[in-house]
Amino acid sequence: MTTLAHPIHPTGGTLAQAPLSSLQVNGLTKRFSGSTTPVFRDVGFEVLPGQSVALIGANGAGKSTLLRCCVRLIEPDEGEIVLAGERLSGMRGRALRRSRQRVGFVFQKHCLVPRLSVLSNVMHGNLAHACGPRNWLQGLSRNGDRQRAMDCLEQVGLADLADKRCDQLSGGQSQRVAIARALMQNPTMLFADEPTASLDPQSGEAVMELFGRLCRNHRLTLFFVSHQIEHALHYADRVLGLRDRTLALDSTSGDQTLATLRDFYV
Repeated sequence: MTTLAHPIHPTGGTLAQAPLSSLQVNGLTKRFSGSTTPVFRDVGFEVLPGQSVALIGANGAGKSTLLRCCVRLIEPDEGEIVLAGERLSGMRGRALRRSRQRVGFVFQKHCLVPRLSVLSNVMHGNLAHACGPRNWLQGLSRNGDRQRAMDCLEQVGLADLADKRCDQLSGGQSQRVAIARALMQNPTMLFADEPTASLDPQSGEAVMELFGRLCRNHRLTLFFVSHQIEHALHYADRVLGLRDRTLALDSTSGDQTLATLRDFYV
């Protein structure tokens, strides 16, 4: 059975002061406009502080939709979401934005501004806390914010590329910039939607190793979507699986093997 080479789940420190759970989802259901068939229905699970949780499922199972529903980037039709002890369901405007600040979201397509520098793109993570041009262009930013952005780049191994335009980066470098931007937000939780899908296998492994290291160093909770069951086994404490519009799997990764996870797709 595959084992964790570098377990993400941290121990000790200040976790005792953290909320009882990082994320609670109860009865979540989503239907797209014009369809009576739900993408998923009555989904419920809990993610504890410091855990790494992988969400797997076949194409079209609703994994990315579920991930986005958990922070209401997509509105669910039914159900309750509690993020770090705060009930997200029913929140609006400033209160919702403030609650979502604690989640850094890393997208599959990176969502960088190609013509801007690496450092400016990392600065954009500060927009979760304050608007304005100081957080859009690194040349206008405050010294303290610029230094913090450089520190985020240092953590992903790209400080030497701070002045390079993002349209000159490789896929793996672009994803690392996106991760640094999420760190700039100073989150307590990272959401990653198929973060290695557009990368070659070597770059994909490096990105997952980076997630693991950052989560250990910063005591972050990680919730990621993946088509790679090897990643679910190596980098997650728990595996959730969507199938037939329901949450059909909720298991510790130590109780699963490559064979059992392959069987999940049958």
